[in-house]
Amino acid sequence: MNTARIELHLHLDGSLNIMWAYKKALERGVIDSSSSFEDFYDLLYSNNGSHSAQSIKKFDLVCDLLQHYEDLSDATYDLAERLNNMGIIYAEIRFASQHHTKKGLTQLEALKAVRDGANRAMADMPIKLGIINCLMHKGDSAAFNMEANLETIEVTRKLLDNTVLALDLAGFENNCDFREYAPLFTKAREYHIPYTIHAGEMGDGSHILDAIEMGAWRIGHGVNCIQNEKYIEALLENGIPLEVCVSSNVKTTLNYASHPVRYMIDRGLKVTLNTDNMIFSRSDLINEHNIMRSLGVSEDTLMQCTFNALDAAFCDEGTKMYLLGRIVG
Repeated sequence: MNTARIELHLHLDGSLNIMWAYKKALERGVIDSSSSFEDFYDLLYSNNGSHSAQSIKKFDLVCDLLQHYEDLSDATYDLAERLNNMGIIYAEIRFASQHHTKKGLTQLEALKAVRDGANRAMADMPIKLGIINCLMHKGDSAAFNMEANLETIEVTRKLLDNTVLALDLAGFENNCDFREYAPLFTKAREYHIPYTIHAGEMGDGSHILDAIEMGAWRIGHGVNCIQNEKYIEALLENGIPLEVCVSSNVKTTLNYASHPVRYMIDRGLKVTLNTDNMIFSRSDLINEHNIMRSLGVSEDTLMQCTFNALDAAFCDEGTKMYLLGRIVG
């Protein structure tokens, strides 16, 4: 059984080493000096419920830990090391540079820090990495966060290379008309920046159609495509890969059998398997594959999901050929 795996949807802030995060929280004064590890653990998981605006606030704590250049760089390196030790050969790590400017960093400096951590990791390990910078839903309209999102596009353009690869749109997707974000992606296309969009995760499956209309190369989650046959048909017609994160979607119910991933695969959608957030999903990519096996998904199907991920990756063709050799070799 080939254990080479590819991770396309993994948030840096949601995938920290918990003990490192606890020590860093004490060092940076993010939590009270008297807080125990158990107290910190409870803080991390206190809002770990269904997808809602409230549950997303759990990311505020971990983002507060990542407000210094060296911390962002070290956290990226540490995540890469853990992924490499799992046998993951390629990972696209996403974060929002606009969330890391509370202590004086600019968005550009935050992105440079994460790129630095990724490049250091690739110099020391065989894993290949890419960075995706996230635009964010905030407020009650796209206008509320437009300035910060436009800056995210600009800094990504400046650093776009073989490590900084793409943009994303993340956050609570039900705050306004999804199509209000279209001008951001018009700008991204003008700059030739590829992008994925979270859609059909926590809201109406029609957001998938909006994301396709806005030119998404991939769609994050997309599980609500099952709400309407026309959403599935649009994904099939456009060949849009889906970044499916099973444990993240089932959340506290842990009813894996109810997740539509098997149906999505059977319908011929380009499913890739991912973790989303290693802390909050209490999972990793090895576990996600094992869950799929427990649901009766065959090794051939799991391998096809890996090939789908390879095909959908934002890296260049030379890197894809290298990764293909590691998968089939």
